[in-house]
Amino acid sequence: MQYFTLNTIAEWISFLTSVVCLSKDRDPVWKRFSIYLLIVCLVETGGIYFRETLHQPNTPLYNGLLPIECFAVSSMFYHLLKPYGIRRDIFLAWITLFALCFLTELISSRFSHYAHQTLVLMAVVFILASLYYFYLVLKDDHYVSLGTYAPFWWVSGALIFYFGGTATNTFFQYLLNDPETRSIHYSLRYHIFKVLNVLQYGCWSYAFICRYRQMK
Repeated sequence: MQYFTLNTIAEWISFLTSVVCLSKDRDPVWKRFSIYLLIVCLVETGGIYFRETLHQPNTPLYNGLLPIECFAVSSMFYHLLKPYGIRRDIFLAWITLFALCFLTELISSRFSHYAHQTLVLMAVVFILASLYYFYLVLKDDHYVSLGTYAPFWWVSGALIFYFGGTATNTFFQYLLNDPETRSIHYSLRYHIFKVLNVLQYGCWSYAFICRYRQMK
C-alpha cells in the first residue's frame, strides 16, 4: 500500500517544517497552524487506508476535515488582514455562513456525499481574501521584502491551490459534457491537483522558514 504519495510527502514535509520553525513562535495563530497540518496529514493517510485496505469510502474523513480546514485557513486570513482593519464580525459571519451551508448540504445528501458545493463556496471566499490581501499589501506605504515575507508566501500558497483547484474543477466539468474528452478527465485532473498540492505546501513551507528567520 502506497501511503507515501506525492501529496502526502508534500504535506508531511510542510508539517515537519512548521514544527521546526513555528514551535517557539510567539504568535499563537502561526504556532497553532501546525496542528491543522498534522490533522491534514492524518486524514490524507487515513483516507488511503480506508480506500486501499478497508475498501470503504473515505468521504466521511474528508467531510470531517472540511470545517477544520475552513476554520484554520480563515483564522490565518483574519489574522493577516486584521492589521488592515478587517472586523471580527466579518470573520464570525463567514464562519456562520459556512456552517449553515455545510450542514444543509450534508443533511440534504443524508451524509452520503462530499460537501462539494460548500467547498466551492469556501474556495471562492479564500480566493477573494487572497486578492484583497495582495491589494492591501501593494497599497501599503510600509516597505516589506516580499521575497522573505512569510504572510506573502502563505497567502500565495493558498491562492495557488484554491484558484487553481476551482479553475480545474470548472474546466473539467465542461469536459465531462464531451464524450470524446471524458476519458482523460479523472487522470489529468488528479495530476493537476497533485501539482497544485505541492505548490501550496511548498509555499507554506517556505513561509514557515521565513517566519522562523524573522523570529531569530
